[in-house]
Amino acid sequence: MSNSVHSFRIDGRETTLVFAWHDGVPAVVYHGNSLPMGLDLEAFCQTLIKPVVSSSLDQREPVSLHPEAGRGFPGHPAMIAHRQGNGGTAWAGRFTLTDYDGRDESVVFNLVDSSRNISLNLKCKIDPDTDVAECTTTITNNADSPFLIDWLAAPTMVPGQELNEYMLFHGRWCAEFSINRGEIPVGQIRQENRRGRTSHEAFPGIVLLNGSTDENSGDCLGVHLGWSGNHRIVLERLPTGDVQVQMGTLLFSGEGELQPGESVTTPMLYCAYSNSGLNGMSQKFHSHVRRNLLKFPEKEVPRPVTVNTWEAIYFDHEIKRLIELADAAAEIGAERFVIDDGWFLGRNDDTAGLGDWYPDPQKYPDGLGPIADHVRSRGMQFGLWVEPEMINPSSDLFRNHPEWVLALEDYPRITGRNQLVLDLTNKQVSDYLFERLGALIVEYGISYLKWDMNRDHVLPGDSGGQASACRQTLALYDLIDRLLAAHAKLEIESCASGGGRVDYGILSRTHRFWPSDSNDAVERVAIQNGFTYFFPPEVMGAHIGPQWSHTSGRGLHIGYRALIASYGHMGIEADITAIDTEERETIRDAIERHKQDRDIWHKGQFFRIETIDPNLTGVSAVSPDKNHARLVICQTGRPRSSIPPHIRLEGLEPDQIYRVRLQTVTEMVARANRENSNPLWPMGSDGYLMDGTTLLNSGICLPALFAETGLGISIDASEETA
Repeated sequence: MSNSVHSFRIDGRETTLVFAWHDGVPAVVYHGNSLPMGLDLEAFCQTLIKPVVSSSLDQREPVSLHPEAGRGFPGHPAMIAHRQGNGGTAWAGRFTLTDYDGRDESVVFNLVDSSRNISLNLKCKIDPDTDVAECTTTITNNADSPFLIDWLAAPTMVPGQELNEYMLFHGRWCAEFSINRGEIPVGQIRQENRRGRTSHEAFPGIVLLNGSTDENSGDCLGVHLGWSGNHRIVLERLPTGDVQVQMGTLLFSGEGELQPGESVTTPMLYCAYSNSGLNGMSQKFHSHVRRNLLKFPEKEVPRPVTVNTWEAIYFDHEIKRLIELADAAAEIGAERFVIDDGWFLGRNDDTAGLGDWYPDPQKYPDGLGPIADHVRSRGMQFGLWVEPEMINPSSDLFRNHPEWVLALEDYPRITGRNQLVLDLTNKQVSDYLFERLGALIVEYGISYLKWDMNRDHVLPGDSGGQASACRQTLALYDLIDRLLAAHAKLEIESCASGGGRVDYGILSRTHRFWPSDSNDAVERVAIQNGFTYFFPPEVMGAHIGPQWSHTSGRGLHIGYRALIASYGHMGIEADITAIDTEERETIRDAIERHKQDRDIWHKGQFFRIETIDPNLTGVSAVSPDKNHARLVICQTGRPRSSIPPHIRLEGLEPDQIYRVRLQTVTEMVARANRENSNPLWPMGSDGYLMDGTTLLNSGICLPALFAETGLGISIDASEETA
């Protein structure tokens, strides 16, 4: 960067981004706490010019929004591409800024590369209310020959060098959102996903932080790619100490071919900086989701308590049995009833029927109308499970249209869960699905689809043999958008064997996630914690499962299962007709409590709580007016010590007096406390009064807890004097 530095800044509520450039691609030279509005920006950028050192190029190239090999950048470039037909010589890249359009909260940089005859458009804006930045990169082919892209990153983020650690999210089926935290090494860390969905194994998000950052203090930068398909994350520390984060669509061979005049835009990159720890970062993301991504048909209607039939009946559908389940669901306070897999033609197990979206006449001789009408007569919404992207070889649809699947000639058609993938880029396929699903929605008054996707994309070739993983994701978006445009009151849940498709791209057109197929409440604590780094609790499906989990084999008391489901979008996934009266009453009470509290959880400021005991964790939410808070504490394993540490409460009004009460305790907690004269104890007591400052600084003294137990605490503003 020479002495003639140009600059521009955009500002959010608490964050400033400063861009600087000479004649090439602008670079983010500052991304952090708000800078003074009267700052001399050019003078500031001059102070950030770094020296040229020995044994290096004579001109130091900064990490720009679009790092280029053509300018001598030694790290991972933002684009790997070449022009077809000239021997591949135009591959290095050297863009020049032509103009830019800058506003207070957004900037668009327009650049050209005359040697390759392409244009580059970089957009960055920051939401002034949520403090989250949104960024995209667009490439346009201005020549008369194809331009072949192998890699194209969204605008490159450059965190401050004080953020020397990273958090990546990995996992597997029934163990989603596991966290890998470590020091950023010199060199590259790459996380890639080739499964055709965001996947259980590689969530498209990363957090940069330092060793002292925890949930409530320290600096951090969260970055998320809103894309529901194949993706790549490149985290690189250069020998200079500079760190870059690149994220973009992972392209299979040939997927990035741009014809003359065509453009391609990366998925949206979302960034949130916080100097108040990971909770501060998450709260910005949550606010952004609520304000800008979620599109509920009726925004002010609370998220309905949902009963799903899967773990109650599996494939064994019988009208009489379903009516009994619906009646039991209504009696315990459910507001939505969803019939899961097994309702359609020939579907008696997972080997047949996918694609034939007609009620099975053997199970439903009069169609779904009678059960749908009965569900609504009990005051509940009616929902249905579908898996539109998939097809069983044993189905009428496959027998009639074997050419409709994603496949490659001369390669084996590898099944997963006995199924193949339909080619949504084929208009005949998407039109069939739009017509069939639409007919079901209209005929049976369906207000909710649980949209599942249980198979990775393997060899995703279209009818011409071209790789189509990227186009498949875009075609899925188009199909869902068509359905929602035609059925304005429809809600859709994104499920992919649990949390295999969770991202802002799919969330902008759906209304709920199923974070995991695991209903094991111990496993769910970690899964739900990981989920909330980027997503608010109202889109987190959280169900009370059976006593014995069919995915882990673990058995848990009903109180603990209900507690862990209480702070998400609550539901039940168990045979509620077969449980005893005491368990049914516990579930009914938990649902009633959830209904009273869900506005706090679903609209309030959310906090994860960590303690010195890794097995003692919790969550809390504080209402927007700070008059109410709810706290859930869970002891997932054997306690570190016989008496728990105090739990400090964030987010309350410092001078407000609050009444603190035990809201619920799970089974066995009483047995852990031989004697307890604390005014919080026992259940049913009036608790005690305390101001917000003391609840933050001293916290709440908990009763002793056994493994796999927990409790809920209510904190409500009081006019009384402490």
